[in-house]
Amino acid sequence: MLCSESLATLLCIIALGYTSARDYKCAFEGSQQCVFRGVQLKSADQLASNTFSSSGTAPRNVKFASSTMAVVPTAVFQQFPNVEQLDSSFSGIKTLMGDTFAEANNLRELNLTGNKIPSLPNNLFNGAKKITTLDFSQNDISEIQESTFTGLNQLRVLKLDNNQIATLPAAVFNPLTSLEALDLQRNMLSKIDDSLLASCTSLISLNASHNVLQKFETKQFLREWSVDAIDVSFNRLKAISIPKNLRKLVASNNQIQSVQVLGKEPSLIFLRLSHNKLTSADQIPSFNKLVTLDLSHNQIESFDFGSVSKFRNLILLKLDGNRLTTVSNSLVSDVTYLKYVHLAHNQLTRLDMETLRTLPRILKLDLGYNKLTQLDAKHISDRFPVLVRLVLTGNDFQCDKIADLVKELKYAITEYKTTADQCKTGQRLVGGICCS
Repeated sequence: MLCSESLATLLCIIALGYTSARDYKCAFEGSQQCVFRGVQLKSADQLASNTFSSSGTAPRNVKFASSTMAVVPTAVFQQFPNVEQLDSSFSGIKTLMGDTFAEANNLRELNLTGNKIPSLPNNLFNGAKKITTLDFSQNDISEIQESTFTGLNQLRVLKLDNNQIATLPAAVFNPLTSLEALDLQRNMLSKIDDSLLASCTSLISLNASHNVLQKFETKQFLREWSVDAIDVSFNRLKAISIPKNLRKLVASNNQIQSVQVLGKEPSLIFLRLSHNKLTSADQIPSFNKLVTLDLSHNQIESFDFGSVSKFRNLILLKLDGNRLTTVSNSLVSDVTYLKYVHLAHNQLTRLDMETLRTLPRILKLDLGYNKLTQLDAKHISDRFPVLVRLVLTGNDFQCDKIADLVKELKYAITEYKTTADQCKTGQRLVGGICCS
């Protein structure tokens, strides 16, 4: 359309405005989800000139696919007032306006992951009080205002991971009394306020990994019921306190040198403290319900299996990747609950299986990649009748000193053999063991 005169130009602009207006119609894919494809809304001004309709009954589950939208199309909530689920992920959304969800009265789940949203304004969810799940992951969020989540007392899941959040207002989560899962991983947080989550009395899962946390106060999680899991791995913590009601803690890849427990009769069943700066297993308090203890890749030089008595339900013990040169055992009675022991990638040069005599129910013992030149496994079948896997790969066994070991293992149920391609340069395979 070409326009040369001023009046004609004005009429042309109006005409072009009308031709740019479009009725987007969603099609049902599957039995419930209605999908809008190819929606183009480059600015908020275009909202008024576009309408949204359905090719069938009014949908409750709406998704935008292969679309580019500067803002969330509020007209969807006007046209479909019963919408409960909205997925506008990876749509290029840059702005959330104060009235975006004013008419989203029945919205329960909102997915805005993978957009370009820089901030969440105050009172963003006025009108959308029924939301239970919010996903803002993979955006550019650096600011969350203190009253952003006001009114969301039914929210159970909040995902804010993979953003650029460095600080959080002290009371930002106060309205979220029903919150059960919070994901803050892969942000830029240097601290979590001592009472930031104190009002989230239903919280059972927190992921704050891959931040730059130097301080994390866990007293705010002390309650009468269990907190299932906290993940603060890949931060800069030097100490950690474990509340008595926590069941799982992942705090690997920090600088932890101190571990404490808050309260009596702790509920912890899983503890991962790998890649820290612990120097002794004795730095870990007693946890009677602990099933898995991962102390791999710390700075531990010696270990006494007597420490196991502090953990009366321990099944898996990981000490691989430390600096172990000696292993001792002060246990005076058998411990039958420990099944898996990992001692790989240490500095052990010699080991007598008699040292493990009070651990008769071990199923797997990993001694790989130490500096073992000898291993005394006399009567291994009788002493360890259920040992089904013994890892010996990557050691320095001497061929002229392993005849007794090969003989003992030959008639045991234990799988131990390695292959020639796993031997070091200069080693050969004798009876399934690499030696030189």
